Amino acid sequence: MEQLPANDHIWNRKLIHILWWILLLYEVVALLGFFFNRYDQPSQWFNKVMHVQIITACLQLSLMGAGYLAIHFLKRYSDFIMIIWTMTMVCIFILCIPELMSSYELISIPIILASIYFQKKYIIFAYSLGLIYFISLLVCQVYQGYALMISDVIVSFTVLTSTALVCFAIMNKGLVLITELKDSVVREQDLLIRNVMIDRLSKVDALTELFNHRSFQEHTDHLISHMPHDTPLELALIDIDNFKKINDTYGHWVGDMVLKTIGSILKDALGPDDMSFRYGGEEFAVLFVGKSHAEVLHICEKLMEIIRNTEIPEMPDQPLTMSIGLASYNRNTMKKAWFQLVDECLYTAKRNGKNRIHSHISE
Repeated sequence: MEQLPANDHIWNRKLIHILWWILLLYEVVALLGFFFNRYDQPSQWFNKVMHVQIITACLQLSLMGAGYLAIHFLKRYSDFIMIIWTMTMVCIFILCIPELMSSYELISIPIILASIYFQKKYIIFAYSLGLIYFISLLVCQVYQGYALMISDVIVSFTVLTSTALVCFAIMNKGLVLITELKDSVVREQDLLIRNVMIDRLSKVDALTELFNHRSFQEHTDHLISHMPHDTPLELALIDIDNFKKINDTYGHWVGDMVLKTIGSILKDALGPDDMSFRYGGEEFAVLFVGKSHAEVLHICEKLMEIIRNTEIPEMPDQPLTMSIGLASYNRNTMKKAWFQLVDECLYTAKRNGKNRIHSHISE
């Protein structure tokens, strides 16, 4: 099962801040307790302050300093150092605070913290370290003459082991949820990519890689509905001359090559505000936005010159030319009437000998 990366420095910094707050809170509470105990047991007040607060504070501050040095020089093992740090801090409290003398269950806290790294090795390390500290605490207390209750030892050992097992279960469940979330994200990304590809296939001509007739209609409707009233709009319909003869003489695969070549020329020659489309068959459409009729006419003449100078190796004896019908859009006319006007201009160019432009300027 996939595991999260080790050395989570952000979490370690947050944990160090928590340790400082725990130490500060302990000092404040201990001071308040000693303040009240001063009047109840004045003879033992100084001994308690030395043992419970001053010695404990010195040990904890020494531990904090050692922890900072260890993390600074051994960054690679910072996660293990944090587990040792928190385990030692808990054990100092157990040793120095009489009320916590038998609270071995507190050793389970670093085991719980180790589970947040979401790696089994840290839980195993924390549990093993907890057992070592647990046995060490028992030895220390026996050495100091304290009586041990077997039931307390069994309960504490059971709590430590149960905590480790629960942490394993929580970590495994978390990893399963993370894996499922990642799989879900991957599926959503794949679905999004497929939808984009399907949308592209529905709007783009596969051969020429120009937008298709459907996209032409949608884009034209959008321009007519949203562009400013004074923005000029021109439509050019382009038809390849003698295309049927090219297919009959050289084969349809050469015809496809001609269509692809013209599509590439249109994409390279037009400006960013202009859009080219494969209108259908051997016809192409170009929408010119924000250009005067004279500018559009100049671009169309340049396109015709480029096409005439283009050589197709598979048809060396066949010149490549095209006819263009051109008309500007008039806000007072319907879109359908505009299309018919451009179509009539194209057929006029074809009837007048092909390889030419026939344009109409709206009043």
